Amino acid sequence: MEKEILSFIDLKTVLNPEVPVYAHTRDDGTMELLEEHVERCRKHFCRIYEEKEIDNILRRYCRQMKFHNLPAARKQMRNLFIHMVVFHDFGKINPEFQEIKMKNTMFHGTYEGISGTEHSLLSAIIYLDYFWAEAECDQELEKEDRRLLKKVVFEMSFVIARHHSNFCSLQDYAERLCSGEVQCLLENLSRNPLYGYVGLRCLTWKKVTAFRKSYGKIQKADYGRDAGTFFLCRLAYSLLVCCDYYAAADFISGVHKMYYGSERQMDRFRQRYCESELMKSIRAYERDRYEVPQSEFTGNETMNELRSRIFLDAERTLAKYPDESIYFMEAPTGSGKSNMAVNLSFHIMEQAGKLFYIYPFNTLVEQNRNNLEDLFPDRQLQQDIVVVNSITPVRGMENQDEDSTDYYEKALLDRQFLNYPFILTTHVSFFNLLFGTRKEDLFGFVQLSGAVAVLDEIQSYRNSIWKEMIIFLKACAELMGMKVIIMSATLPNLELFCDNSAGIRYLLEDSRKYFSHPVFKNRVRISWELLREKMTLEKLKAHVLETCRTEKKVLVEFIKKSTAMAFYQMMCETEDDREWVKCITGDDSMWEREQILKPIRENQTDKVLLIATQVIEAGVDIDMDVGYKDISRLDSEEQFMGRINRSCKKDGLVYFFDLDQANHIYRDDYRMDDSLTLKSESMQKLLQEKTFPEYYHKVMEIMKNNRYESTGKEGIDSFFTEEVKQLDYPAVEKRMQLIEEDRWSMDIVLCREIELADGTLLNGKEVWDEYKDLLKNLSMPYAEKQIRLSEVRSRLSYFIYQIKKNYNLIYTDQIGELYCIENGEQYFVNGKLDREKLEEDGMLFLDL
Repeated sequence: MEKEILSFIDLKTVLNPEVPVYAHTRDDGTMELLEEHVERCRKHFCRIYEEKEIDNILRRYCRQMKFHNLPAARKQMRNLFIHMVVFHDFGKINPEFQEIKMKNTMFHGTYEGISGTEHSLLSAIIYLDYFWAEAECDQELEKEDRRLLKKVVFEMSFVIARHHSNFCSLQDYAERLCSGEVQCLLENLSRNPLYGYVGLRCLTWKKVTAFRKSYGKIQKADYGRDAGTFFLCRLAYSLLVCCDYYAAADFISGVHKMYYGSERQMDRFRQRYCESELMKSIRAYERDRYEVPQSEFTGNETMNELRSRIFLDAERTLAKYPDESIYFMEAPTGSGKSNMAVNLSFHIMEQAGKLFYIYPFNTLVEQNRNNLEDLFPDRQLQQDIVVVNSITPVRGMENQDEDSTDYYEKALLDRQFLNYPFILTTHVSFFNLLFGTRKEDLFGFVQLSGAVAVLDEIQSYRNSIWKEMIIFLKACAELMGMKVIIMSATLPNLELFCDNSAGIRYLLEDSRKYFSHPVFKNRVRISWELLREKMTLEKLKAHVLETCRTEKKVLVEFIKKSTAMAFYQMMCETEDDREWVKCITGDDSMWEREQILKPIRENQTDKVLLIATQVIEAGVDIDMDVGYKDISRLDSEEQFMGRINRSCKKDGLVYFFDLDQANHIYRDDYRMDDSLTLKSESMQKLLQEKTFPEYYHKVMEIMKNNRYESTGKEGIDSFFTEEVKQLDYPAVEKRMQLIEEDRWSMDIVLCREIELADGTLLNGKEVWDEYKDLLKNLSMPYAEKQIRLSEVRSRLSYFIYQIKKNYNLIYTDQIGELYCIENGEQYFVNGKLDREKLEEDGMLFLDL
């Protein structure tokens, strides 16, 4: 493979081989020569380049950039990528780096224009000079192609300059290149050669400043193309740091055998899935009944029959259109979308790739991991279904000595670079991978090559960024050869936001016949009687108590946590037997929620009144008999109804009422216009008939008129021209945040003792002390420390709560911005937070 497509320059054309330059040193004093580090990086690059099919990505990018001579452009792009890895540490020839960091006695003093021991910027300049000259003298490329290529050289040098740092704006990098410091360096390099460096080929400060002025003006703004460049630089960074980290682990820790996250178990996943009882029943339906001519439904179909038909419809559509980038899966609540997504993913990944399954919340990630482990009982397969988020421990490898350096190094590398075949994570974590600027956010980006990403409940995203989101997702999928499955019962028609809808396909070509089928349409009856009057908690209490006399499982949802807690207290004071009254809000830890939900989910309780906030809506697998909900967004109402009569074995009933002002909670959400909520009779009818495309058409018209037609700074044109095109990564990250940063909150640890489902007792104070001791431990090897910290953070998450920022907080201990209160039990009554006592002590929990 290497001989076929990759060629490397002779290092002698850049560095003097007679001058020993060191890259790393081990604790035992062993030194690694720079050319040895380059060879290790090159070895890893070649394997990743082949396994991740980077050549195909570069081919797609060259086509997207509209190079005139595509073969010559692809050849040069390969050249730039491999040598980005080769050149990334050439700046270690900096005499101060060699003398101070490497103790290299052949280097002395300073070099004018270089700051201290810094090496990344010097590496970027050496790379920029060498390949700028290559681009200028390439006679196979036309003038416009050479200009485009120099643009890529400039961007790759930016990646090199940042390879030990977080991503900044390209403009910041350009300004530094045009600074007096770099002017001094370039002038010095041209007349006073740096020891061990052959010298500049063509770069001058004048050329750099001239190119900076023209950057971004080479071609007109183009949303898809500019987003493609945005992601190409992320890919370059991910490739570079991956090779660099692996090479360093190879030398420093002796970890030689590496895994790069390519296909390992997907064939076994597919085989086990096809052998499951669920799949056998669907295939039996396909064989016996699916092909029977059927012009329309009789109305007597069972839920399982409809689920099988929807499953097979989607599968057939995928088979007809296998080359699209984005697939929309719009299907009714309860139709088995999760199972369909797994099946479709396996069809797409017949050869290789990996699966990212993306959920709105961490609680849903854990819930669905449990479901998947039931589907795949083989322990090795379960080991390869990995949750990746901030609260789940780093997963190690089986059959390894957990006390070995090799174990910790490999486990940490696998986690940093997402070397798992089946990844479960959240929308926020996935968006960090796409848009985050911390170096940790970018590490695993290369793993998106050839992957499948399933985005569940996409309507939970901030709708103010829907257009940007679909443009970016489409561009990323097209560049990386990735497939994206977007699914929901209430799916916005995001295709309308794409100037070019090619590459987008609906997997159910006629979803209306399912939404309108009695099994789904009439699964839950709706009562509007409580909407005809102004609701109070006293009126609601009377109505709910009456219902609870005859119904076993009742769910009441409020949009404000304070209202939910007030109603919970009212019901507890009314009923002598409080055990059947439960409450879940955003105040609860994951452990507390599971304590309440598990008995309901597993039918271990005959009677329950569950009072909740919107945390209960999307994807929570419970089956209630009657529901009450304070009105908010229409898609939230449908998601709530999905928790009622989920099994279709009873007559579900939902009452809607109007109590709190939802627009105070869902700020800047275009769906909160009164004409788009259940205050409007037309929306009541729309929810009853499940005609959600009509609803989203209205939503998008309002969004278009109020946001996307804007020519100001907030408009889409300004965003892509001034921020995306200019590779302003921090600005893009800020715009694409799913959850806007709350500067008025803080995290606290409330120490107490809790018992986990398996009987394990956790003491919050002991966990806090363990966390502190680990952080203070400076002798533990880095990889081992990071993995042990991830394990402790997982346990610590059971005790962490978010409160409104309070500078007068009386706390016991502090680590950074995390505060600890030892006697946390005093703030809990019957397992629930005592808000009144918290307020008496000057702490107010966020009212969300």
